[in-house]
Amino acid sequence: MEDTLTYLDNAATTQPLPEVVARMNEVLAESWGNPSSPHAVGRKAKAVLEESRAVIADALGVDADEVYFTSGSTESNNLAIRGACLAHREHPGQIITSSLEHSSVTRTVRGMRRDSKWPCAYVEAPDGMLDLGQLRELLQAGPTTLITMMRVQNEVGWIFPIPEVAALRDELAPEALLHCDATQSFGKLPTCPREWGVQLLTAGAHKIGGPRGIGILYVQRGVKMFTTAFGGNQERGLRSGTEPVFLAAGMAEAVRLAVRDGEANAKHAADLRERAIAGLCHEIGDVVIHAPAGGSPYILSFSIPGVPNTQSVRYLSDRSVFVSRASACEENHTTVAPGTWRGKHPLSLQAAGISLREGRETLRVSFFHQNTSEDVDRFVTVLAQCAREMRES
Repeated sequence: MEDTLTYLDNAATTQPLPEVVARMNEVLAESWGNPSSPHAVGRKAKAVLEESRAVIADALGVDADEVYFTSGSTESNNLAIRGACLAHREHPGQIITSSLEHSSVTRTVRGMRRDSKWPCAYVEAPDGMLDLGQLRELLQAGPTTLITMMRVQNEVGWIFPIPEVAALRDELAPEALLHCDATQSFGKLPTCPREWGVQLLTAGAHKIGGPRGIGILYVQRGVKMFTTAFGGNQERGLRSGTEPVFLAAGMAEAVRLAVRDGEANAKHAADLRERAIAGLCHEIGDVVIHAPAGGSPYILSFSIPGVPNTQSVRYLSDRSVFVSRASACEENHTTVAPGTWRGKHPLSLQAAGISLREGRETLRVSFFHQNTSEDVDRFVTVLAQCAREMRES
């Protein structure tokens, strides 16, 4: 393996920032108690936990008692959908979602339909434009319990108009709850649940230089929820389980840094993305860019005709350049037991209008503020070499 490591898979996870690691080590050494314990050791841990909650709440522009710690975005999405719907199970209305959501949303919605016979409907987003006309028709068609849609699409980087979704909800189904999966938005782009009109919002830590294993669910005060994890009534009864205080502190530190440097980080990512697009178009003339103008500056999706992504990812990895061909979570379907994985919901790339053939040639590059222009140039050079060799073979 070469000494130079070029990591451009930050939408899957980021390297924990040094400040985050230092903060977690400090908490592990000094505030290691159980935050539910009434004695001094527990109270010290509880203080760190609540300080961390306050930092994250402030970044979202909400109150601290509206923020609940979870094990990450997948759990938060599950809890938001199941918790909100089960709390309204006496009068079930439809769940409306988009065809491009993360699997932790699509499979939870599908599970509600399968196990609880819950009515579900999907809004399409051709070429990254959420079909608000179709959403209007669905809201007019019958009662709605929940709308769940992401802010930034995790594979192609499209930004969905959550405030416009909320406005339609307010007009046509004011009793419906709106959940937003902001995993690829929080800490990178402005994420404002109250301004957007969102009652439930998911965010994680490890996409912004924080640790894996921690995330949050924002629940607007007064929203009725049903717990999906019974136990010691931690997190005010919504999510039982002893809180990992050091992870919460690590998330808070990552959030603090993201808020401090957010504008500069976003501009840096946009510059890297434009540099990558220019380099790819120059070195690989027939490259197809899937990212529209106005998308997230942190994500770039593209395909190279005739170059299978299974081979290009391996070629790049062998040369210490790391990108992905899809959401990292989607890669797991090759390792689960037969019959466990049922791909009934359209794959995100196909639902986005990218053909199956083209999808098999698609790569995702995702940036973080630690990346440099040299990283982008090296990636482009190695990928262009890969394309030449594969086409000549």
